Amino acid sequence: MKKNNILEALLQNKKVRSFINKCSKIHIIAAFFVVFWLVIISKMFSYTVIHYDFYKALADKQQIWEVVVPVTRWNILSSGERETILWTSLNLYDVAIDPQMEWDKWQLAYFLQDLVYKQICYLKSANDCKENTLKFLKVIDIENFDSSEVSIKKLLLEKIKEKISQTKVTSVFINKQLDANQLSNVINLGISWIYPSWNYLYANPEEISNPDAVAEKLWPIINMSKQDLAYLMRKRELRYIPIINKISIHVSEFLKNYLEDEKKTISKWILDTKNSINKFFILTPNPNRFYPENDLASQVIGFVDSEWVWHYGIEWQFNNILKWNNWKITSRRDVKWRIIDPIDFDKKDLIWEWVNIISTIDRNVQKKVEQILEDWVKKYRANKWTIVVMDPKTWKVISMANYPSYDLNNFWDVYELEKVKYSKYPNPAIDLLWFPVFVEDTINWSKYVYDNKEIMLRPAEREELWDMTLVKYKYKNDYWAQVYKNDAISALYEPGSVMKAVTVSVWLDTWEINTNSMYNDEWEIKIDTFTIKNVSKKCLWYHTFWNALNFSCNVWMIRIVQRVWKVLMHEYFENFWFSEITKIDLSGEVSSKLKPWERWSTAQLLTSSYWLWISVTPIQLAAAYSVIANGWVYVRPNIIEEIRFPDWKVVKYKWEEIRRVIKESTSKTVTEMLHDGSINWVANNWAVEWYDVACKSGTAQIAYKWKYETWEWSTIWTFAWFWPVEDPKFVIIVKLDRIRTSQFWWETSGHIFSDVAKYLFDYYWIPKKETTEKKEIK
Repeated sequence: MKKNNILEALLQNKKVRSFINKCSKIHIIAAFFVVFWLVIISKMFSYTVIHYDFYKALADKQQIWEVVVPVTRWNILSSGERETILWTSLNLYDVAIDPQMEWDKWQLAYFLQDLVYKQICYLKSANDCKENTLKFLKVIDIENFDSSEVSIKKLLLEKIKEKISQTKVTSVFINKQLDANQLSNVINLGISWIYPSWNYLYANPEEISNPDAVAEKLWPIINMSKQDLAYLMRKRELRYIPIINKISIHVSEFLKNYLEDEKKTISKWILDTKNSINKFFILTPNPNRFYPENDLASQVIGFVDSEWVWHYGIEWQFNNILKWNNWKITSRRDVKWRIIDPIDFDKKDLIWEWVNIISTIDRNVQKKVEQILEDWVKKYRANKWTIVVMDPKTWKVISMANYPSYDLNNFWDVYELEKVKYSKYPNPAIDLLWFPVFVEDTINWSKYVYDNKEIMLRPAEREELWDMTLVKYKYKNDYWAQVYKNDAISALYEPGSVMKAVTVSVWLDTWEINTNSMYNDEWEIKIDTFTIKNVSKKCLWYHTFWNALNFSCNVWMIRIVQRVWKVLMHEYFENFWFSEITKIDLSGEVSSKLKPWERWSTAQLLTSSYWLWISVTPIQLAAAYSVIANGWVYVRPNIIEEIRFPDWKVVKYKWEEIRRVIKESTSKTVTEMLHDGSINWVANNWAVEWYDVACKSGTAQIAYKWKYETWEWSTIWTFAWFWPVEDPKFVIIVKLDRIRTSQFWWETSGHIFSDVAKYLFDYYWIPKKETTEKKEIK
């Protein structure tokens, strides 16, 4: 009101009225434009100069689009004349179809039947084919399963027709990680077709008539907006049906070639579009770590999961050079989201350089050793087996195998449960010993998934294994995710008499003696309250020292450490590297801690002669025998041959001597003694015609609840060989857990050693040699 009064006063002023009357309309218009442009220029100055940084950041936020390119990893290869890719990165395709397409859906079904069969059964064993078929069908088992191609394809066709006949969305994901209180409140609502699973919540839109009403009840409980909930639960057509994920390279090529040929025949008017199937397919490429050999050397390799997180083995140990850095593609877009300006970036920020890691593992040897291992472990019904093959001159690991292993491309399968069938395990207390076994329990339970359902289980007590009235569950692979662990470097155990070769080495290295000298063995010796006896009657009375090692005489081993005593024994244990890890380039290696010799009791000292309380890993054992085989030197075991960088830069792993352990003369003498055992003892079972072998065995009881098990099959057997004696080229360590079909180690190990040795001799073209002693070949 006051402003209007001022304006009226100005207009009534004579001088003002006189000025207005003198100005023409042109002057007024000109003045208007002058003021207008002054305002525009001031605003532009503000945007482009004064507040430039603020508005630039705002524009970039609206216009710039970034895509993060998934991380990939470089290659790992085997050694040998023909280097084989063991692990690489590539795109594997997920196959899905759009059921809304109007073309020939039944022709599609028959094509998918062949495609799925190629993926799950082609070049697979009968057992693998069955397992893959059951997974695709999502069933636990099929009674009287027929493994013929016709029968399996019939089952696949029925499942595929059921899948592709769907046209509506019948399950949608609502929310995840709901707590127990939220899940309870959702259940108490009593809303049909809203169902929880673990901590997740799902809904069936086809059964929900009023999404808004359901959303009104749900949103306060799960902390989602009503609009979002109603939108998720709306009825809609199904446009994506997954068929099979991560199809193999040969199946991918088969599918792509078929679709390409179909498009060409349509373009040439040979095929009617209505009879085609290519419009159905949705192929989604996914960067994957691909392992062409599936389960070959799985514990050595390790794996990369779906989140590109590395686990175990070489994948973990060399992650920093195997991985690429994450990088982004950046571009500027207009209001219609069209690219208008690709933005340049500094190429040095991207890692395009390739890196190849060449392992010392020979693919062919590893394949053969694993095949031998699997064949015999099933025959002997052992829980676990481990083999290490090493070159004692270069200390390169040629093969490192464990059973059971796992498929690196399907590493999650280790979590699958199965019901225990007593027809397969007629003596469950023995057959299932040391396997993770579960029983149903409604009081002390944890959640597990079986047949896509939640069940309540707890670990079975050992005493419950006998009860065949209980419903029991076990993992299909027997050992759950424990198979990820590489037992060759991660399984500590008491090796037993196999380490008596080390005890004898210490004795020879520290005492001036003649190995042909005689000694008197009185069969037993008393230590504190314990009486230690020999096993073989061949130990009794007067014999040479060779006899003590050949027949693994406990009493004489104790006499040795009584002479050497604590300080020297401790020193040699450290020199043989039993007090720390070997530092092989693999993740997960462990070692036992050797107590200071001042804290050793007399019983501990004397029983250390046959390694009753000192624990080692198979790789440490292989290293100890390599010291004896190579003449005296401890070298760091090696599983990497070289690393190849761009510009042909190569980093080779060299022979790294750590220390001299024993005298060369000691090495030669112990080798002769071990060779003598392969001729004159039960070890002649292990002889290989035309080759001289040095070997030693050991049996150890298994500790349980601060005691040793006394059951018939409660032992771990270990076997060590190196050969040829005159110029050792291989050291082999075999560790066997709980063999159930034989009480005598020479009835089992001979077959394994013979099979592996004969293959290695043929594979490496090692010439035959007529031995001076006649060997009994069994």
